[in-house]
Amino acid sequence: MTPDVLRDKLIASAQQIGWSATIEPDFVSPKFRGRQDASAASLPENTIGLRLGAYPALVGPIALKTSEDMQVSLKALHNQMVIARSYMRAEEVINAHIMLCVTTTGSQADWRGIIDLAERDETVCRKVIWMPDADALDTSYEHFLARTFLAQPWRSLDAVLNAPLDHNQGLAERILVRHGLSEPAAERWVKLADTYKDDPDGLIPQLVAAREQAE
Repeated sequence: MTPDVLRDKLIASAQQIGWSATIEPDFVSPKFRGRQDASAASLPENTIGLRLGAYPALVGPIALKTSEDMQVSLKALHNQMVIARSYMRAEEVINAHIMLCVTTTGSQADWRGIIDLAERDETVCRKVIWMPDADALDTSYEHFLARTFLAQPWRSLDAVLNAPLDHNQGLAERILVRHGLSEPAAERWVKLADTYKDDPDGLIPQLVAAREQAE
């Protein structure tokens, strides 16, 4: 599996929910914005820059072999993200992500532990890793997608209208009646509370008078 596959799937997912999705070559530039010299830091290969809605992202490959190898790869990705930030709008830097597609795994690699280690490292930005399953590619991608900012589970749920929490019309009056006020007094109290909400000292005698008039 290659980062190109993940790139295409991410773009399709963004467009499906009505987001814009663009490829951003500047995000994978070896040069900081406004500089002519390339960075001397180690940078990753085959990385793709994307902007998905308000979320800038680097999409790249990752090999799961040892924790040491993972740290080397992450350091290069972090270096690239630092450069990419110079091309991002100030308000979107906080949304930056690195999204990785596993290309190979070592026969002895504890890949679950390595993935967990990488995803918990939010030193530069959040990272999410897709472990493709060649026999169930779409399913494995959906599981990956559910852990990203592109997940919108409410779209698959039927809206429940007229639920109990929506029955709040007249709630204050019902509570006041339950505690001993007559219905006319309760209605009057609610109106007075709204009228005198910034004048508690003036409200109290009005509440007393309203109760006496209703009795």
